[in-house]
Amino acid sequence: MKDKASKFSSFYAHTEVWRRSLTMIWEIVPGLTIVWAILLIVQGILPGVVVYLTKLTIDGFLQGAGNGFSELSQILLYLIILGSAMLLNESLTSAGDWIRTAMAEYFSEYLKRLTLTKSVEVDLEFYESPAYHDLMEQAQGESQAKPLMLLESLGSVVQSAVTIAAFSVILFSYGWQIPVLLAAGTIPGLLINIGFDRKYHDWWKNRAGLRRWQIYFESMLSHSAAAAEMRLFNLGPRFREKFLETRAKLRREKLDLTKRQVAGKIFGNFLGLASFAAAVGWIVLKMISGLATVGDLAVFYQIFSRGQALMRSFLGGAAKAWSAGYYLKSLFDFLDLESNIKSPDEAAAFPEYLKKGIRFQNVVFKYPGGSAPVLKGLDLFIPAGKVAAIVGVNGAGKTTLLKLCTRFYDVSHGSITFDGVDIRKFNVDELRKNISVLFQFPMQFHETAGASISLGQEDAEPSISAVRQAAELAGADGVISSLPRGYETLLGKWFVDGCELSGGEWQRIALARAYYRRSPVIILDEPTSFMDSWAESEWFNRFRRLAEGRTGMIITHRFSIAMRADVIFVVDDGRLLEKGTHKELVQAGGFYARSWKTQKEESEKQKAGAALTAAGSVSV
Repeated sequence: MKDKASKFSSFYAHTEVWRRSLTMIWEIVPGLTIVWAILLIVQGILPGVVVYLTKLTIDGFLQGAGNGFSELSQILLYLIILGSAMLLNESLTSAGDWIRTAMAEYFSEYLKRLTLTKSVEVDLEFYESPAYHDLMEQAQGESQAKPLMLLESLGSVVQSAVTIAAFSVILFSYGWQIPVLLAAGTIPGLLINIGFDRKYHDWWKNRAGLRRWQIYFESMLSHSAAAAEMRLFNLGPRFREKFLETRAKLRREKLDLTKRQVAGKIFGNFLGLASFAAAVGWIVLKMISGLATVGDLAVFYQIFSRGQALMRSFLGGAAKAWSAGYYLKSLFDFLDLESNIKSPDEAAAFPEYLKKGIRFQNVVFKYPGGSAPVLKGLDLFIPAGKVAAIVGVNGAGKTTLLKLCTRFYDVSHGSITFDGVDIRKFNVDELRKNISVLFQFPMQFHETAGASISLGQEDAEPSISAVRQAAELAGADGVISSLPRGYETLLGKWFVDGCELSGGEWQRIALARAYYRRSPVIILDEPTSFMDSWAESEWFNRFRRLAEGRTGMIITHRFSIAMRADVIFVVDDGRLLEKGTHKELVQAGGFYARSWKTQKEESEKQKAGAALTAAGSVSV
């Protein structure tokens, strides 16, 4: 009973993905689908017509030879119709090839749009899950071609079924056993193919992680970001061997599966040949007995040999359609992923400028799959119009605050409010549009300098003056002005005429992108990590001008930046440890004061060392 229920469930799952795939194709190219379906039916009928006309022509020719070709006109008519039918069949085959190509192009583009859209729609937590990356690899791998393969397979089934029906009408005139013999010679091959396809799919699905390792090893050998360290540490041989080991393992397993499939196909072909030999032997005996003509032999030979090919096509199409269902399940599982971060049905309006401030109230947060909370009852309040610095050791939970404010994640417990309104009551897109963010490791977009900055506000027409103003505030204007084509210079070295920047220069471009978004809230994560200490003071003065009237949060490990903030929050082990101004915290003599003293002494040692080095250079 359980096996029957399992088989029924599997069949239902396959029919459901077939329905979704065919519905999707119909929605994209309904006109081409109709034309394609008509061609299938016509092409399915034509072979039967050709075979029957062949019989009439041969019998007419043999009969006419005995009568001095008195009915030559009728034979010529058969030949003309036969030639026309064959020409039409070839023409329709070519037209069908073009239609399938056009459908494949449209559908491939549509499917790629769906998967890319889903990739940017899902929550950030999906990207931190290996299972998601395995599923994405499956959806973007062989699954991409399977909906069209399903359509072609079902089309092959329909066309072959129509032709087989036409052939069966002729074969039944010779005896009901012949069509049965035809089916018996091909069905074992179908069962073998279905069994192999199931095993291959299970292997393909279970090896998604290994295929991603293979892609990783290959990218480390070829990606520009890894090129320097690969050479410095001579890592090329190690990663090459890792890639080859992984590739070899996948190859061995795939070839082993294919070897077993080939053995099964040979057995299936033997059965097909045996049934063909039995059928031909039977018609030859009938000819010897005078119960069949030469035309019967020619027609029977054509129908049975082509019939076997058609049966293989019919059953093979059914097997491929069944196999496609396994892969399509992965594709639709990916497309059906739902985000947990959602906008409310009736969203609150986001304020043009904050009047009260940002409050974290008893915030507890644990990353999905994490073993322990990162934030443990955090309470802090950033007054509107003020700049707050968040400091603490690595792993204290500082960057997590940024992810929670932008709703990349939702708090596990507690709340985050802007002007007293829980951020979960805002529309997600509206919330993010009103927050300017600089990430600790910002993206290096391969765009022109001006376009890279204007990406900070994509929903508005780029303003050259606003781009320049953002660049000036970020200290990037001088960098851009020195480029060959200024703001029209392509950044990065991936493409022709691109210009590479230093880490600090890339960070200034990213900072300008954050500034370009004129939002009421600004959050910067380690904004000066690539800057020298002399540039920090100048940068903070510019930031003060930008942040006037806005509410800012700077996540930093540099006390030279934190000391300039209106209020400082010291976070440790997911909790608020201290808060106050720089002066208040130094006087308190706590964690901040000790860290400030240590960092100050270290800075003075570095300055003294630099001075001695400079003096030595001068004396030389």
